[in-house]
Amino acid sequence: MCRAWIYSRAGQTAPPSPATGPSSEQGGDTSLEFYNFGLNANWEIDLAGGQVRRIEAAKALVAAAAYNAADAQVQLTSQIADAYTNLRDRQQRAAALGRALDLQRQQLDLAQQRFRQGTAPAFAVGQANRAMQATTNDLAVAEAEIEIYLNALAVLAGEAPGSLDALLAEPRDVPLPPQSVAIGDPASLLRRRPDIRAAERNLAAATARIGGAEAARFPRISFMGILGIGGTSLDDLVAGGDVSKIAVPQLQWGVLDFGRTSAAVAQARAGRDEAEAQYRQVVLSALRDAETALARFAQQRRTVAALAEIKRAADESAVLMRQRHEHGVVSLGDSLEAERQRVLAEANLRSAVAALTGSYVAIQKSLGLGWTYPAETTSTRLSS
Repeated sequence: MCRAWIYSRAGQTAPPSPATGPSSEQGGDTSLEFYNFGLNANWEIDLAGGQVRRIEAAKALVAAAAYNAADAQVQLTSQIADAYTNLRDRQQRAAALGRALDLQRQQLDLAQQRFRQGTAPAFAVGQANRAMQATTNDLAVAEAEIEIYLNALAVLAGEAPGSLDALLAEPRDVPLPPQSVAIGDPASLLRRRPDIRAAERNLAAATARIGGAEAARFPRISFMGILGIGGTSLDDLVAGGDVSKIAVPQLQWGVLDFGRTSAAVAQARAGRDEAEAQYRQVVLSALRDAETALARFAQQRRTVAALAEIKRAADESAVLMRQRHEHGVVSLGDSLEAERQRVLAEANLRSAVAALTGSYVAIQKSLGLGWTYPAETTSTRLSS
């Protein structure tokens, strides 16, 4: 701490005496002018390590903040990936439903013609109409979800809703996950997830606070130093001939604090227990997320394989029914129904692939992969 005194004035001016008048010596100015410039500082010897522990806690909190920022990046990345995958899935599904709706209109027209000709009952017309209305409703839902995901992607990218419509309006295939996924062991999971690292740093900070509270039990030794120059005139400030120096040691020991230090230590220990419980909860949640994501990914791979087989069979059936219709073996309605089933099988397969990609995104999120942040360098530098 620095203090400077430039000018001070002490004393008083006595009033003039009636006997002597204003020019009397007893009625003169008796004030004293003094000019001084000085510095003082305090140093404390950290015998109990309290300051070291407080600095350690502050460094741990800085690292925890960096890891929290990295975890926010992981969350944002996964949300963008999920929204983009769902957008492409809904676009593909809307296109498939549009083709199915065209086929159902043809089926409805054919059923109405056959009903007018007396070769089909009325319930066939009603059945075709209900099927077309159901597909129309599904198409409307898919188109509404397309708008929802377009707006979500714009907001996640920091743009106004609707600003990315021109860029993402054209339907594209859902990106496929890699054929193999490198998982590693639980130890690598703990090293990768930034939220676990943040919880560990918070636990370290809470542990260091205990040491800071314990240090208050021990005596504190500090030194106060004063260095100053001055005199009764301004020239004395630059002369430097009269320098005053003082160094005073101080001893402080709160022996009779009436349990205040013990209460602070107990509070710090309770905070450490809470941070440890939160750390354990974060680790267990991370392991649960990883196991759940892996299980869903494996199950979704089997679903994609099954739906791929269904689509292959539907393609063969559609081709066969088309050929049989061209040879007059089956009716046009049967050929149209087979083609509709093929379109729906393709849409279901594409949705399953989108779900598989979503499961892969969940794995990436659960393992904390895909983030780059200088938190490791910062933590290493602060701890050194």
